[in-house]
Amino acid sequence: MINPLAAFPVLCALLFPVNAFAQSSHDWLPESGVKSPYSPLAVPTTLRPLKVSLSILLKTGFRITTTTSYAESGALFTLEKHGQTILCVLTPPNPQTDQNVPTSRCWSL
Repeated sequence: MINPLAAFPVLCALLFPVNAFAQSSHDWLPESGVKSPYSPLAVPTTLRPLKVSLSILLKTGFRITTTTSYAESGALFTLEKHGQTILCVLTPPNPQTDQNVPTSRCWSL
């Protein structure tokens, strides 16, 4: 039988972030350029703008795989279909500006 007090250090190690990771709760990934074995290189990535809306992509078979809030004014979606990955930002209407319809901007990776 496992002693509960002996398991406490392991539990703490799993619940608290590793020192090699960034300490911000909003940016928990290792930073680029930091001297750490967990720090990745910043590699150029192609983002090709698409001239199609998020709603059209969803109607043509793309599915949302992840979502998160974006800049406190919208949502960021990752979509996938047959190995193609798309990033889309959805911005809702804002009564404080002249934007009165939802808009989306999408990029192919």
